[in-house]
Amino acid sequence: MTYNSIPTEIIDTILAELKIGLTLVDNTGKIIYFNQLAGELLGWDNKLPENTILSCHKKENQPKVIEKLNQPAAMEWHKVIKTQNRFIENAYSPINIPDKFMGAMILTKDVTAREESLEKLKKNAETDALTGLYNRNLFHTVIQSYITESKPYGLIMLDISGLKYINDHFGHEEGDRILKEAAEAIRSSIRDTDFAFRFGGDEFLILTSYQEAVLKTIANRIRSKNKIPTENTPAVLNLSLGYATSLEEKNMEAVLSSADQRMYRDKQLFYLGDGKYFKQ
Repeated sequence: MTYNSIPTEIIDTILAELKIGLTLVDNTGKIIYFNQLAGELLGWDNKLPENTILSCHKKENQPKVIEKLNQPAAMEWHKVIKTQNRFIENAYSPINIPDKFMGAMILTKDVTAREESLEKLKKNAETDALTGLYNRNLFHTVIQSYITESKPYGLIMLDISGLKYINDHFGHEEGDRILKEAAEAIRSSIRDTDFAFRFGGDEFLILTSYQEAVLKTIANRIRSKNKIPTENTPAVLNLSLGYATSLEEKNMEAVLSSADQRMYRDKQLFYLGDGKYFKQ
């Protein structure tokens, strides 16, 4: 059977029941045709006086869409959008029939499972599994962007006092509980614009403003969550910390080193007090 011998109603049924959304648009963005799945995924409605794909794009991006629809030699392009808690991928294939039609065919797929899987992989690559904070690898990525843009910053280095003692005497489950408690204390003490990392073991790092007032505020918030261990309750959270800024040192390594040294001075004060039995 050749294409010309297929009844029109069969072709219409095939297009309507395709497992992929199909939309045909002209070079103004007007929707000429769409099948049932495209309508469901993208919200096209035959009852509207005029459907246009521009409704899917931000106003500032609409001229670029029209420009692409009017380029005879344009290559196929893809766009993933999120709508109604689903990820939708649109593949635009330009169509140019001289003196007859110019526009594009849009193939639409629900790629929610794929995108959620990618998001999960990305999150696992960037975050610490135990605490949920960002990991050390992401720190190096983020700080490099600060350095490239010559953006000033502050670093707060933190360390859990007595974690080895807790692990040795109460087990690693109790140590993990303290690590998670530390992460929550840090997370609840910083601003939305700050970054908190588990830097390794019982060390944490905050990337924040270079302003002294901001650094002191965050430090004070964290210290207010500390508890002084006693002989009866030794397994409590106590974070030592120190901070430095990029305005003090020549490079990131020096800023990090300076914050680290100040943290250890803070830690020594802890060991000279009631927590001296934690000394390792």
